[in-house]
Amino acid sequence: MHLDDLRKFFEDPDGGRDYTPELTHINPGDTIGCAYEFATGALFYTHNGHRLPVAFYGLYLPRHEYDVFAAIGVAGECEFDINFGGASFMWKQGNEWTWKVEGHVGGDIAELPGLGDNHEQELPAYSY
Repeated sequence: MHLDDLRKFFEDPDGGRDYTPELTHINPGDTIGCAYEFATGALFYTHNGHRLPVAFYGLYLPRHEYDVFAAIGVAGECEFDINFGGASFMWKQGNEWTWKVEGHVGGDIAELPGLGDNHEQELPAYSY
């Protein structure tokens, strides 16, 4: 997600897509979180401890096949803190055991619950 225009991007050459009307601006000191649901393959963000809607569906990351890394891009001088779980998360549910990486396993994307009929936000296919 780009915080300057609050649009979400995933291999999108056309300037991204609108994310959510719930998030209208970011202020210095705000906390942005990013979470992945192993059970559904969904990625969502949090803002100051409030869960925002799912940004992308269909993101399948089999834990034992791929490493997942976080990345933050900035322009100019800025300060930020990163929390990978060494301290409590502002989004309270992120502190519960069910959200911890331990114990989660991947599965076949076709078998994942929670996708429903809304595939509008499904990630684009890779082309090689």
